[in-house]
Amino acid sequence: MNPKKKITKIIKYKVVVKEKLLITLDQEKVITVKDLKKEFNGVDILNGISFVVALEEIYCILGPDGSGKTTLLEILVGLRNPSSGEVTILQNDISKSYEMREIKKRIGYLPQEFRTYDNLTVKENLQFWGKMYDKMLPVSEIIELFNLTDYANKRYRQLTFPIKRKVGLATAFINDPDIVFLDEPTSGLDQFAKKEIWGILKEFKARGKTIVLTTNQALEPAIVADQVAIIHKGLLKDIGTPLELIDRYSAGSRIIIRFISLTEREKAIKALQDECPFEIIDDNIVISSEEITLAEVLNKLEKVNARYSDIITQKPTLNDAFITLTGEKLSETI
Repeated sequence: MNPKKKITKIIKYKVVVKEKLLITLDQEKVITVKDLKKEFNGVDILNGISFVVALEEIYCILGPDGSGKTTLLEILVGLRNPSSGEVTILQNDISKSYEMREIKKRIGYLPQEFRTYDNLTVKENLQFWGKMYDKMLPVSEIIELFNLTDYANKRYRQLTFPIKRKVGLATAFINDPDIVFLDEPTSGLDQFAKKEIWGILKEFKARGKTIVLTTNQALEPAIVADQVAIIHKGLLKDIGTPLELIDRYSAGSRIIIRFISLTEREKAIKALQDECPFEIIDDNIVISSEEITLAEVLNKLEKVNARYSDIITQKPTLNDAFITLTGEKLSETI
């Protein structure tokens, strides 16, 4: 095999040669984290984190603010040193400085607080960030991929927050990286902007990229992620696909009944209290659909003439799984 050949593809592996360094990308082990720990002033920020990220996967780290997500990403991209543990990225050990240099050439990173030059245009900013790498995608291609054509010649300071966020995201992909690390990339965005970014991430996954992102929103992983790692107070609680985690820790669908008055709700409570367990949440009656069918509930309410304003069946979510694992609730806004 010619060591100067840039890219060779075979069925199971993608082989890349850069600066005479042969790097084999095993599809199951693009990132391997083993027993990672980070301590600060006697406090465990991360405590024994272990996981594996596969090639061409969107891997989501889900947890509330303060759970250690940002610290974890900063370690993975070389901004912080772990207290102990092992991390390999693209078959390179992050604890070895010369291997970390190779990693940095092939990854992209978007921090929560992205900053760039206010007086430069979008196009000029992308050119600036691209020149930091040995290779870069054409700026015109990045501008088109991120729907920034209408803003290319506008100064960064003139942009709205959602557009600034897209510019930041574009800089993370400017060097055509193999892996991209994104720290809460949709935080603070409205529904339309979030959906646009999710679409962009899926497009880059289809192009063969691996994406690791963090979020504190329970609905986001179910929409975009292949695998989800739930982290809480520095501990990794569990890993799985969104559906696996929901099935593993959720009690099934729920029936939620809203009443026109508390008097009507009291009628329903008396009718249901001997039939099935339920909860009162925000003045509504919430019943597990595993205990009783919707038809049976409607029949009970009709018998006592309990008038309700709305009745819905709600499927379980990742938030239900998170509550079971941690006792806490995450945001479910889109």
